[in-house]
Amino acid sequence: MTDLVAGRYPVAEEEWLLDGSPYPPSRRTINRRDIVSNFIPTVTTLNVYAIPVQAGDVFNFVSFGVKTAGGTLTHSWVAVYNGVATGAALLAQVADNTTATGWAVGAQHLALQAAASNVGQAGTPQGPSGGPGSWALTAAAPAVWGIAFYQSGTTGDTVDGMAGGNVAGEVLITGQVPLYSTGTLAATGTAPAVLPTMAAAVGGIPYLVLSRA
Repeated sequence: MTDLVAGRYPVAEEEWLLDGSPYPPSRRTINRRDIVSNFIPTVTTLNVYAIPVQAGDVFNFVSFGVKTAGGTLTHSWVAVYNGVATGAALLAQVADNTTATGWAVGAQHLALQAAASNVGQAGTPQGPSGGPGSWALTAAAPAVWGIAFYQSGTTGDTVDGMAGGNVAGEVLITGQVPLYSTGTLAATGTAPAVLPTMAAAVGGIPYLVLSRA
């Protein structure tokens, strides 16, 4: 480790320190210091944002910031998937919010209806083979999951994040995982069991955080 310290590499992740050093660590779509704008995710569209997770992660909550409430909304929910591509499986969802204005202004800390766990089932060295929560759907290894942000209606909530660039999904090199993808989804209060046909898209990236507590 001394060679890393001498090379001025940090011995602890800076964003984890800014999060208050939670255990287990929280995971996020972007760093909190990258929140430089706010925007309205496309309504009545499945907006999916990539989030890296590590083996052993267990999440019970998803958090984000709202600047301005929406209007004439029928459904508002967030869900977690084990990927961002077509066919990725649903791991957990928050309760559907049917308030016409969506979520309230300020910090939102929403409970997932089931834990989203990147943990293999104990006693099965070959990997997960069932069990509570999302164990049967995850590989218990570093992975890129997807957080789906969905509202149906006229005007969605304005959320904190960073403005999008000019390239769909910010895929600049073949093989990169799209940071933002969209799929078609009619008005519903229930996240689909698997992601529909998804495509990399141009748009802002909200600050979405998965945490244990």
